[in-house]
Amino acid sequence: MIDTLATHKNYFRKIINMWSKIKKAIKEPRKVFPCVCPVIKDRLLDLRRSQVKRTELDGKVFYKYKGVLYPEFLNKGNAIAFVLEKAKQYCKGRGIDIGASQWPFPDAISIHNEGHQNAYKLDAFPNSSLDYVFSSHCLEHLEKWRDALRLWINKIKTGGILFLYLPHKSMKLWRPGEPWVGYEHKWAPTYKIINRFLADNRMSIIEFNSGKDDFYCFHIIAKKI
Repeated sequence: MIDTLATHKNYFRKIINMWSKIKKAIKEPRKVFPCVCPVIKDRLLDLRRSQVKRTELDGKVFYKYKGVLYPEFLNKGNAIAFVLEKAKQYCKGRGIDIGASQWPFPDAISIHNEGHQNAYKLDAFPNSSLDYVFSSHCLEHLEKWRDALRLWINKIKTGGILFLYLPHKSMKLWRPGEPWVGYEHKWAPTYKIINRFLADNRMSIIEFNSGKDDFYCFHIIAKKI
């Protein structure tokens, strides 16, 4: 009887251990399967892309994905157009646009992903020298986003502005590993995570929207204290 009980305990212990490994593989496949992970990721991405269906409704083009219709303009770029007027109210003086594309913030110095200057490297700008830092759809591309934000904050003067414009988590096509962004997006920012970080790093939150705007994005405006 004792041997049987011990056998059952050992059996269930093995099941629990196996289930733990399965959960780890699902959560962190790169660590568990370092060789096959890229292949699996690519196949999953191909499968997800095949699930995006273009459709027309009342003369307008939409893309349907996982039961949700997303307007075509979300795949055209120029996200800044949806927040530009508000950003102009706060971003004044000398500032930079980090992650600027073909739609840069007016009068800002554009920062692209280059060897000498990028989101992690801003040597051309002394600490506490900028009136503002503007960034649209950049932070989600950065694995070390905390390091980047600390650097950006260091470059802002006391009383200066940090203006962030980011994809809202409700936009499924922009989530990491999803059809429109693949693995270019490293994480999915939320206002709670970022606001908490900013409050711990000498920034006072002036304004933010917890929901999504017409471009399925949200903004955060903070002042350096």
